[in-house]
Amino acid sequence: MDELTQKYFEALLRTQFLPPDRMRIYQHGLMEKLVRHARAQVPFYRDSGRLDILFTADDRIDWERWAEIPVLTRAQAAEHAQALYAETVPPECGAVVSSFTAGSTGMALAYRNNTIAAAAGSASLERGLVWAGLPEKLTLAWLVSDKQSAAPYPAGEVHHAVIRGAPRLIHRLVVQTPLEDQGRWLSRIRPDVVMTYPGALAALAQNLPHELNRHRFRLAICVGEVTTDEVRATIEAGFRCPVIDIYSGSEFGTVAVEDCRLRRLFVCEETGLLEHRPPADFDAADKELSELIYTPFYNYAMPLIRYACGDFAVIDRAPAPDDRTLRRLIRIAGRERNTFLLPSGRRWWPTYRNGILREYIDYRQIQFAQTTRDRIEIRFASDRAEPVKDAEGLMAYLRSATPETMHIALVRVSEITRRASGKYEYATCEIDAGPPPS
Repeated sequence: MDELTQKYFEALLRTQFLPPDRMRIYQHGLMEKLVRHARAQVPFYRDSGRLDILFTADDRIDWERWAEIPVLTRAQAAEHAQALYAETVPPECGAVVSSFTAGSTGMALAYRNNTIAAAAGSASLERGLVWAGLPEKLTLAWLVSDKQSAAPYPAGEVHHAVIRGAPRLIHRLVVQTPLEDQGRWLSRIRPDVVMTYPGALAALAQNLPHELNRHRFRLAICVGEVTTDEVRATIEAGFRCPVIDIYSGSEFGTVAVEDCRLRRLFVCEETGLLEHRPPADFDAADKELSELIYTPFYNYAMPLIRYACGDFAVIDRAPAPDDRTLRRLIRIAGRERNTFLLPSGRRWWPTYRNGILREYIDYRQIQFAQTTRDRIEIRFASDRAEPVKDAEGLMAYLRSATPETMHIALVRVSEITRRASGKYEYATCEIDAGPPPS
């Protein structure tokens, strides 16, 4: 691992214990540098004046007015991506890299990032490995959505690093590789840690080759999708190791890392400001959810200030379980595309419980999809000839768990396909959010 990442990592081991007032001072120092840079060097902020509200007549920053800065939505970021690129980036930020998101929200986002932001994300992940009790020396297998085709089967791509004074091997392979070949690849490299989208990890966990029966996996890391309890259980059973979840985004980096002992995601307060607010127009059953707003501190190439990409989470409001003062998330619920639009116009998060569903139907994969304003498909793949155990009981449960009257259809499929990016989602809204029917 680079010297810069090592430096960040060592700092994170100290700052995780900062009292809240000192953490705010720490954050404000980083935020001021970013805001002043964005106001001077980024056309989107400079030309709109949207950051001017923060500045007093004598050019000081009034942090009490932070919430008055307009929230930047994902749609706005995609529309104004070029204007969000900084004209110049401080040399200490390192090289600038351009890429784009997979577009699984319905629109791809072209974004830029710089070296220090990537180093901060790597340091946050390393702190998570420490929380999980992993040693310095290990091998990591990472199944990636490879936009540059740099990690194809069978060789993939290998990176050598040094972290905590020990060598680290990071093997990368494109996640769209067939499962049988993914298994052969893992059998060859025999990693300590495996990391990719939870849906892809669950599928791989159920198809590991017998050569790995005696191999000890130490940790499975889920990124890029919602990790449901059922998916987590499948991964744990297949890989025979703990699972941690990482909440992150391609364009904004790592936000929170789970401690597998506590089953909570600890917010990376030192690398970004996480805000949350009640979501608008949601069904009352989902009142525990909060919409997340994030400001990454270290991306000077494309500052995203008060950025809301449509992510929702449940905040842990209980007292801290130990001396760490970082805030915690109970779970990441998903993105706005995972919510359904009820006939009345309210948004609703599908809350069908897989444990109950299994009492009525035997499935290998399941997905909930809204196909019209008043229709939900329960898509499932099963290896059984007669997978539905109790059709009447199943439909009665589904109707009772749906807050408004909708047509619910059971649709058996051979396989629930992942998106082109390699992601698999348990719930998806496939309609446009137009006005409710009259």
